[in-house]
Amino acid sequence: MNADTYFYRRIALAKAVGFIIGLVGFFLLPVLVPGEGLWLRFGVLLWYTTVGAMIGVLGLFDHHPFFGFPMPFWFRGILFGAWANLLLVFLMHDELSALMQRMAGIPAGFKDPLWIVVEGAVVGLVVDAAATAATGDGMPPPAAASV
Repeated sequence: MNADTYFYRRIALAKAVGFIIGLVGFFLLPVLVPGEGLWLRFGVLLWYTTVGAMIGVLGLFDHHPFFGFPMPFWFRGILFGAWANLLLVFLMHDELSALMQRMAGIPAGFKDPLWIVVEGAVVGLVVDAAATAATGDGMPPPAAASV
């Protein structure tokens, strides 16, 4: 497979999986937090689409580029998904805390915004597992040059 085709296919698939997860959030938010506006719903949809695209790009590295240690799909997915949502919690802690307090059907012990980091880890694992299952791990070997 051509390296460019592989690259585009992997990112498109990871982005599509992120988009599907974002759609679930888009339609589930009005159930969990009645009265919440479209801004948050579209934000969730676009956030997980972007996280999926970034995980697709990171899937090209099956070894750390600087330190050289192996990075299997489960490590990359969990690490980046958790990292992305941790940044989200840092940027919006107070807003997420208020939002999670209003969520219906969530046990009291799970109303801390840091649980969103765990959610990101799970989403990252799912996205990277799907992209790796469909396209493989790391960059494909270079094709033999035709003379």
